[in-house]
Amino acid sequence: MPRLIIHIGSQKTGSTSIQTFLTQVEDKLAAKGINYVSAARGPAAHNKLAYKRDTDNFPRLMRRLVREVQGAPDQTHIISAEMLFSPRMASSLTEFLPADLREETRIVGYIRRQDKFLEAMYKQVSKTGRFRGTPADYRRKRQNALNYSATFDAYANGFGRENVVVLPYEPKSFPNKNVLFHVAPYLELGEIDPADLPEKFSNITLSREVSELLGVIANHTDIDIAELIRVIIRNESEGAFYSGDSYSPAEQREIVDHYVEDNEYIRATYRPDLDQLFDCSDLEGDLASAGVPAEEQVLRLRQAQLAVFQAIGDSHTSARKDT
Repeated sequence: MPRLIIHIGSQKTGSTSIQTFLTQVEDKLAAKGINYVSAARGPAAHNKLAYKRDTDNFPRLMRRLVREVQGAPDQTHIISAEMLFSPRMASSLTEFLPADLREETRIVGYIRRQDKFLEAMYKQVSKTGRFRGTPADYRRKRQNALNYSATFDAYANGFGRENVVVLPYEPKSFPNKNVLFHVAPYLELGEIDPADLPEKFSNITLSREVSELLGVIANHTDIDIAELIRVIIRNESEGAFYSGDSYSPAEQREIVDHYVEDNEYIRATYRPDLDQLFDCSDLEGDLASAGVPAEEQVLRLRQAQLAVFQAIGDSHTSARKDT
């Protein structure tokens, strides 16, 4: 059993659910001999390690972290942060963690099929107003950073290839279609009580139209976008939830084809037990080169407008009642 487990993400692979769970059940985990490390942790995750990497605080954070882990050698210690998913952070952790501790460390990383990752991230940065452009623009911006092997190889160099666990993010194949039931054995969590599962608000996939409309509101008003999203989800607004609507099927296959060599290298190096790294059965055969038809786009835009403005009305009504 490893003494330290570092869950490195990546983004859009259920990290928030994992971190929320680890935070909410700390006492239960402690009773099992599992410590969700306090050093360098924010409210739920250890992204502070990445934020502070280039400051004088980083060595101090790492010394505190090492003391906490070494001070309880009989426990299994867990760190979790999607911002650790980079060769740079792999090198930094290698530098500051003692060699004997690195030998007893497991690196756990989920990766998502690149077209699905790009769509999920595009919607994320759109709805918060951090990106103003099209899905094609976002693809051009990010596609060179999606060769996942560089990160896993960097961790393998520092911690040993045998200590690096690569997990394709395929929720449909997970127990109960939930990442927590899937990750439990890799984090040494034991059996998970379904009653301890966090709410799934962070895992709901909004439509492209809703995401883009929320981004406009975020950039031009002081309205709380996170609250609007919660209200839209509670309302179960019609037409507000879609996946696979940012890139056409042909574009999805084109994106995946771009990473065939790197994905195969990862499979052969880290997951030779798999026939393929990702399920690509939906990308076989003749695929449409066009996206959503124009008339469907109009319908979805109307549905998005109704969902968002209803949520604004509901959230403001609630706010007025509170005052």
